[in-house]
Amino acid sequence: MAPLAFAALLALAARTERLRGGALDSPMALITPSGDFSPEAATALASLSGTRSVVATVGGRLRARRLLNALFSTSFETKEGAGAFVAAPAKAPKLLIVHTEAGTATALPEEAEEALPVTDVCALGSFALSLADAVLVIPPCAEPTKQMLISMYESVFAQHLATTELAPEGEAERSSAAGPKVTRTLLVHVAQTATDAVAVRAAAEAAWAAAAKATSSKGIAFASRFDLVTLTLPSAAIDKEGFSAGAAELRTRLSSLAADGFGKPVDARAFASAAAAVWAQTQEAAAGRPPVEVLQERFAATQAYEAGMEKAQLALKRVSSAVAAGRVVDGFGPSAARIINETLISFDAAVADVGASSAELVARRRERLLKAVQGDVKELFNKQQRSLARSCSKRFERQLLGVQERAGTVAAYQLERLRKNAERAYDAQVESLIVPGLGGPTRQQLTQAFSAQLTTFATKFVDSPAMQLKSLGATRRRVSRPYKPPRGLRWGLALTSAVRPKWGEGTGSLSTFGGYQTPDGLWSAHCQLSNDGNIPESSGEKPPTFRMQPKLNLDLSI
Repeated sequence: MAPLAFAALLALAARTERLRGGALDSPMALITPSGDFSPEAATALASLSGTRSVVATVGGRLRARRLLNALFSTSFETKEGAGAFVAAPAKAPKLLIVHTEAGTATALPEEAEEALPVTDVCALGSFALSLADAVLVIPPCAEPTKQMLISMYESVFAQHLATTELAPEGEAERSSAAGPKVTRTLLVHVAQTATDAVAVRAAAEAAWAAAAKATSSKGIAFASRFDLVTLTLPSAAIDKEGFSAGAAELRTRLSSLAADGFGKPVDARAFASAAAAVWAQTQEAAAGRPPVEVLQERFAATQAYEAGMEKAQLALKRVSSAVAAGRVVDGFGPSAARIINETLISFDAAVADVGASSAELVARRRERLLKAVQGDVKELFNKQQRSLARSCSKRFERQLLGVQERAGTVAAYQLERLRKNAERAYDAQVESLIVPGLGGPTRQQLTQAFSAQLTTFATKFVDSPAMQLKSLGATRRRVSRPYKPPRGLRWGLALTSAVRPKWGEGTGSLSTFGGYQTPDGLWSAHCQLSNDGNIPESSGEKPPTFRMQPKLNLDLSI
């Protein structure tokens, strides 16, 4: 019994030390790491007196604890566990400090009959928003991206709205012993480096709109619920003066929350019961929800899938327009294989930080993405293969009709040569269409199938009406009698002339001939032009510059 009594005395002494002077400088666990509300904190808070404004933290972990210790001379330990911790610092007698720190997701044991309490960043962030008059929001890194800020704020807003939806009527906002609070909450975005305040507000407003879209708060402006202030507070180890200046500004803002219209001071003795009620509502809203880490990983996998599909569709769109017009794209196979590989590489890069707990989900998303892109590629391949087969068959058909029209029949050797030419043309082009690694028929299988298709087509086409008409025309030309003009006498005139100038010294360097004759041959006109005027003829005299010789043509048909 003596050891137990001694331990009880030590606990009592520690509690007395914490409450010395009506303050609670040494923080106490308000919500334990297991998610249970601590009765010891309620007992300690009942010993306080007066009304106080509530300041809470969201995010930051070690940085948040160090910041609170520097601001209010509290003693948050650097290895504090998950949960929520409360302090009433003597340096700030009008404030209650609530520090929240999210825990890691734990799997539910198979033998457990009830779900474990949720202590992730969504639940504890919602708890802080529902209780506090001012919330210090500490981003996860020194220079977060816009998407990181939106995700951080939206995860807290969404759980907070889900909690307020479950609140009794008249408690649309957080409740306290003093009645429902409907005033705005001060959000202080504590940045480690110089940050664009406009960008932070835009991210917070976008997160609020996304979170409120599916709730009764849809359409309510962000500014009607919150006032967002961005404060640059560098690390004390790097910029001691900058940290001191930022801490002084933050301390000044927090010391006059009630006077500035943020919240309403709460009786410290009633704070524990109000916090217990809010935590119960938070747990009810979070019941059955997967841990926030799992939700974030699911979201990352979904975003990676959608981004991969958009990238693949954009790359395939340039090919789709040509294929829709019935054209065959040269080099389609290697290009499509590159698109598939680049899509998978971009997906893998986007989900590289997803934990092992969501590996199965990521694998399913990746397989779904691969099948979707491969399906689109296969559709484009099949369309081009059909277009190629159709164009080669049409060319083969035209060649058969040409042979039939000239000779009246197609010999076996001619049919075989034309068929092999069509097969070679098909085989040469289909090779560039095959996508490596896609599966499906090989080049040899496609060529053999096309050869069988041509053989069947040729067998049927030889006896087709089109081929028979060509054969009939060739036969008619062979057996028809030649043309005979009508009886009578027909005449015509033929003119032959020569122009022999002395251009270029008249040596005959230029010589040409032209003429015209009617189809029946009776009328004609011909002229020769040659610059050989200085060359004597056989008689020794130079030829005349122009000479013409007429001729009468007679055609007698009896």
